[in-house]
Amino acid sequence: MEILLWLLLPVAAASGWWMAQYSQQKHKTSARARLNSAYGRGLNHLLNEEPDKATEVLIQMVEVDPDTVELHLALGSLFRRRGEVDRAIRVHQNISARSNLSAALHAQATLELGRDFLKAGLLDRAEQLFRQLLSRCEYEKEACQHLVELYQQEKEWGKALEVGRRLVGLDSAQWRLRLAQYHCERGEVALDQQDFDRALAEAEHAQREDPDCVRATLIRGRVLQTRGDFRAAITTYQQVETQNADLLPEVMGAIQACYTQENDPQGWEEYLNALVARHRYLVFFQKHLVHRPVQKSSVQQARYRCDQCGFTSRKLFWQCPGCQGWSSVKPIKAGNSE
Repeated sequence: MEILLWLLLPVAAASGWWMAQYSQQKHKTSARARLNSAYGRGLNHLLNEEPDKATEVLIQMVEVDPDTVELHLALGSLFRRRGEVDRAIRVHQNISARSNLSAALHAQATLELGRDFLKAGLLDRAEQLFRQLLSRCEYEKEACQHLVELYQQEKEWGKALEVGRRLVGLDSAQWRLRLAQYHCERGEVALDQQDFDRALAEAEHAQREDPDCVRATLIRGRVLQTRGDFRAAITTYQQVETQNADLLPEVMGAIQACYTQENDPQGWEEYLNALVARHRYLVFFQKHLVHRPVQKSSVQQARYRCDQCGFTSRKLFWQCPGCQGWSSVKPIKAGNSE
């Protein structure tokens, strides 16, 4: 009898293992069938132009199979790109609320939800989520980039500088140029408030980040001109030639005004003639500056174009309104366009 029991034990173990495998396979087959059915119903709703019902089905599929989370992340991003931000928020909030997500998927859902809020103009909620990611060192570059975009919209230049400095290590050249512009934004605010010392300090910070920052030079020149130090203002404005000669039309009127205040018309003419000899495209500006008052000079009539997106304007923008690029809008040389 004992021998028979010992013989039956392996058979029983094998039978148990086979039944477990069969049950597991049956469960997988059943789950796959439910999943395929849900895919079919979702697709059918989309084909029948019933996006709300399709969304409901696809959201429910997260509970059927956790592997569909990445599909939902992509679906939410698709809604956002189509401008259906409410649906995108709904999908991504549903994913973020799940307790069984891996840390990586939860971070990805948080990033996508932050992008949804940013697109919807819910800046406080977007900022909170991006800050969470930074505190956990998750998606650091993406979170910083979105925070900078957010702070630019709110004109929070101090916060933009704080986050931008974290990005300098990732792309030093590009972000140093950006930091210079943020300092200049603060400098212009100080100018408007007649806080000239702070304006000069911001201009100096900007030129530490970008020695060729013309905007910082213009701020320094305006401070010196307002204080009545016209000779120093002339010397400052003249630095634009070595920084970016294409932007000389931006300072020619101011330089002429300073020479006029110094009662030195001969110095102005000598400087202007030498400048035109070095940069022939300025002949057009020379004619208008000599024969017209400063306030009607061609400096104010010049047209500008963005090198990146082609946006055109009568005014120089340091940040292009079209593509949001910094320092990409430049004068169209009059000699080449007339």
